[in-house]
Amino acid sequence: MKALTIGLIGNPNAGKTTLFNQLTGARQRVGNWAGVTVERKEGHFTTAQHQVTLVDLPGTYSLTTISEQTSLDEQIACHYILSGEADLLINVIDAANLERNLYLTLQLVELGIPCIVALNMLDIAKSQHIDIDISALSQQLGCPVIPLVSTRGQGINELKTCIDALQPATFRALVNYPPVLLAEVEKLVQAMPESWPTQQRRWLALQILEGDIYSLARAGIAPSQVEQARLHLRENQHEDPELVIADARYQSIARICDIVGNSQQAEPNRLTLALDKVILNRWLGVPIFLFVMYLMFVLAINIGGALQPIFDIGSATIFIQGLQWVGYTLHFPQWLTIFLAQGVGGGINTVLPLVPQIGMMYLFLSFLEDSGYMARAAFVMDRLMQALGLPGKSFVPLIVGFGCNVPSIMGARTLDAQRERLITIMMAPFMSCGARLAIFAVFAAAFFGQDGASIVFSLYLLGIVVAILTGLVLKHTIMRGEASPFVMELPVYHVPHLKSLLLQAWQRLKGFVLRAGKVIVIASIFIGGLNSFSFSGKAVDSINDSALASVSKVLTPLLTPMGVHSDNWQATVGLVTGAMAKEVVVGTLNTLYTAEQIKNEPFDAENFNLLSELAGAAETTWQGLKETFSLSVLSNPIEASKGEGEMAAGSMGMMSSKFGSSIAAYSYLIFVLLYVPCVSVMGAIARETSRGWMTFSILWGLNVAYSLATLFYQVATIREHPQQSLTIIALVIVVNVLIIFGLRRARSRVTMRLQNSTPASCCQSSGNDCH
Repeated sequence: MKALTIGLIGNPNAGKTTLFNQLTGARQRVGNWAGVTVERKEGHFTTAQHQVTLVDLPGTYSLTTISEQTSLDEQIACHYILSGEADLLINVIDAANLERNLYLTLQLVELGIPCIVALNMLDIAKSQHIDIDISALSQQLGCPVIPLVSTRGQGINELKTCIDALQPATFRALVNYPPVLLAEVEKLVQAMPESWPTQQRRWLALQILEGDIYSLARAGIAPSQVEQARLHLRENQHEDPELVIADARYQSIARICDIVGNSQQAEPNRLTLALDKVILNRWLGVPIFLFVMYLMFVLAINIGGALQPIFDIGSATIFIQGLQWVGYTLHFPQWLTIFLAQGVGGGINTVLPLVPQIGMMYLFLSFLEDSGYMARAAFVMDRLMQALGLPGKSFVPLIVGFGCNVPSIMGARTLDAQRERLITIMMAPFMSCGARLAIFAVFAAAFFGQDGASIVFSLYLLGIVVAILTGLVLKHTIMRGEASPFVMELPVYHVPHLKSLLLQAWQRLKGFVLRAGKVIVIASIFIGGLNSFSFSGKAVDSINDSALASVSKVLTPLLTPMGVHSDNWQATVGLVTGAMAKEVVVGTLNTLYTAEQIKNEPFDAENFNLLSELAGAAETTWQGLKETFSLSVLSNPIEASKGEGEMAAGSMGMMSSKFGSSIAAYSYLIFVLLYVPCVSVMGAIARETSRGWMTFSILWGLNVAYSLATLFYQVATIREHPQQSLTIIALVIVVNVLIIFGLRRARSRVTMRLQNSTPASCCQSSGNDCH
């Protein structure tokens, strides 16, 4: 079979991702485009004659790059198309918005690269009484047009057949440009290398006259010559060249639409209108958003918690108790048995129980994105974001932060102004990511019982509040200014395709498990080693005499004001290792508390039965699922979260005794929520801004985390030691007032220059550039 590379391109919300998932299934690979922190997704599928590599290009409305700061997606798409890497393009079009989508199509057809138009969402178009003549559209565009309903898999086989039968593209002049414009285009064509295809040079010339900075950089034409051409056109047409070109294209699009369809008879989607009257209501919008977020946490904690025993008990049986049994049977030294059980086994046992809850959260987020609700959430939050001097669309990358803060920070590139991008990036680390959910879930089970889901929701809400307060502080101190106008497309509501939802959730979950697994297992082994030996290199009989304990006991008193007791040095280690990745907090605590449990409770190898333990895990999971979906729990859904919270043995029991109270545990969770972002987030901040702003983000997060955790604990326990609590509270308030005053004074000395990717730096991608 022949190898074939296809680029998938289209407007946002045209169904491109759904089609990508339908074609490639689970055969996907996610990396970054070379030189930039923008996700590059590749997949593979086969046709009757070809082995296809499908590259999912960023969603874009056109290929014109107006600004290095705001047109990164256009730069990537433009470079990829011109690089010659793709043998053909599939242009996904929303049939319900044909006129708008055809602008990008005309740009692609003018370039002369073999192209297939995938006319998607025909079901939505028909529901709006839009009829499109497929053969007439194909004839007008000069390329094949395949009707699709990608959510149902309709048209996929026809698309594959068309890929096999596609012929080389032939040039057709679809747009009638003014003669004076074509004359200037010809002059620019002559200034480019003759070795380039004539049609590509002509296309670049049009792009340059539109003001495309990427095409200008690629063509190598002197800016003075371009400016002279633009001035000549402006004098003759009495309009800017970009308006002349756009007007000519839209005239052609209007002509095509008149020939192929009856879009003028289109009716608005009644379901969308009805739902938007409620969801976008100025009074109901925010409460509905909060309810949706709360529902996500209830599902993640309850259903994920019901599935957790098979992952938790099962992995503990195999990788902890199983390794202990091997060590006992083969007569390993006790320190080696503990090292293997708590390091290797404990690391694996930390990762696997996170799978059901994190997976449920990713599945719910994918549902919200595909259904069309996420765009509404940004619209609803626009008024609040305007108060921060930000447009409503800045809330979109913040919502993405619920999954992971790294793409949240990268998503700030969609904002127009550097100030808006910078404030959004500084706010992003406070949005509680999936890794933090893993920590919250463990503590909720150990300390809060049936109130677990409410506790988790309160922490997510606190993260949003702190992010907003951070934006307010920055707006009124070192980043004053007003927001840009907010324009956002609201897609119609639709029921997401199950296969697409599962694939999106699987890709996110797989990335999380692989990333977290590598870090947690390695960290657990390292911590297990430090916890098994003293500074002299001798094996210790008590973990309190280990090298790790000795160092941690020195730092732990600093955390006393927020409720971490002096003997709970394990909690300090968890915070230190959590700076690598938040998932490691759970792994660290599990490793250290398990080590103490192993020391205190010798393993009974003679009565250990692997199959019996696994059967017990399966039975516990089944009972949990039945209880989760029982009528009593459906009437009180939080009830399902209490099961694991009643554990009195194991690492959870040890953790409960170490923290001593739910107040101290919640204070610790506040600190975990808000303190230093993980290494990957720090790297993303440094790359998108500068090392200075990364340092500011770290210091600001540490201050906010320590201040709020301390204030909460001292206020909650003020009756126990009123004088001490009042003194600490006053000190925290004074320090923060001084910090804010210092930021106001520093406004004139702060630079908001961000790291920008040039067309050259972000457009050097090849098939091997994913990393």
